[in-house]
Amino acid sequence: MDYIFPDKIASMLKKPSPRTQLEASLIGISLILIGTIGIAIYFVFFSDMSLFFRIAIGLSSFGVFLFQFSTLASTYIQYHSLKLALGLYPKDKKLEMKVLEAKEIIKELNKLIESIPIEQRS
Repeated sequence: MDYIFPDKIASMLKKPSPRTQLEASLIGISLILIGTIGIAIYFVFFSDMSLFFRIAIGLSSFGVFLFQFSTLASTYIQYHSLKLALGLYPKDKKLEMKVLEAKEIIKELNKLIESIPIEQRS
């Protein structure tokens, strides 16, 4: 047995590539996020519940939204890194990403330079 899964299930879970797994995760998390927003809107604005329950559902839905958005962002970063590592981006896209990254670094450096008082720049 692999961990808690029987051998037959463990062998099935090993078949999809990491890229496929990450793409499926991105789609799944996005759909769950949309569903969470829809359910929260329905319960908070259109249901016959007391104010206490509406506030409780609103706050808990906000927490769930933040958690799911964080998971979505982390999964996208992993997916992006995987595509870079495997060389799945075309060369022009890689060059474009490096140029954008360099522009961001230049902006940060300019902000840092502007934050230094003029007396200290010499």
